[in-house]
Amino acid sequence: MLKLNLQRAIADKGIENPNRFLQHCGITSYTASRLLNNQVESINFKHVELICLALKCTIDDLFIWYPDKNNVVVENHPLNKLKQKENNENLNQKLKRLPFDKIEVVKNYIDKLNTE
Repeated sequence: MLKLNLQRAIADKGIENPNRFLQHCGITSYTASRLLNNQVESINFKHVELICLALKCTIDDLFIWYPDKNNVVVENHPLNKLKQKENNENLNQKLKRLPFDKIEVVKNYIDKLNTE
């Protein structure tokens, strides 16, 4: 089963007010709330596009896949990339545990990635 995993994507980007962020993208407060609380069975493609543009991500980053126990899926099936990762800790949490010298290394690496 595919599920929207918007909370993780937003947390990974360090966005502190997800509802306001989605409204800034052009999504109504009501819809933003439903998306953030996984109270949707479908999502408008326009909303997916707006979110992907704002987060600078692809749709793969917004969804998670839970395999149905009754279906056997081969190990190399592309949907396996969408399975939930073991570590749900976001980047901010990881950075808080690092000593300052390691944070500097991370900053330099990020700067390098942004210039490529």
